[in-house]
Amino acid sequence: MEIDQTALEKLTKLLENSQLTELEYQQGEERIKLKKTPTKVNSNTTSQVDRSDQAPVRAPRTDVVEGHTINAPTVGIFYTAKSPQEPAYVKVGDEVKAGQVVGVIEAMKVFTNVVSDVDGIVERVLVNNEEGVEYGQPLIQIQ
Repeated sequence: MEIDQTALEKLTKLLENSQLTELEYQQGEERIKLKKTPTKVNSNTTSQVDRSDQAPVRAPRTDVVEGHTINAPTVGIFYTAKSPQEPAYVKVGDEVKAGQVVGVIEAMKVFTNVVSDVDGIVERVLVNNEEGVEYGQPLIQIQ
């Protein structure tokens, strides 16, 4: 089976626009694995870059998470609601039941539901809306 060029371009863009260093995608027999290699910087060269018009860079979260978490089932962009006009699936203090949708992750125009695997109360939402997430990354802390 030949790799879909559009899919490859979308995966590459997703990898470039995230803090991920590696991305792997599989659908049926088709498997794509992309890796980012660090760019070498010549220490003899200095340059000034005007970043005033760029969005601020977010540092990766380093929170220590204790207790049960709902983790990302896939790599992609995490959304807290179906659409910007809709309320969030869950917020801090909400009671959730096992099997309840608590968010969605989008990768290559495919949306994957993030589902709670336990009953409990939302203690913390660990990622922001429209933030890139990695497979297995904790998204929501449940008590």
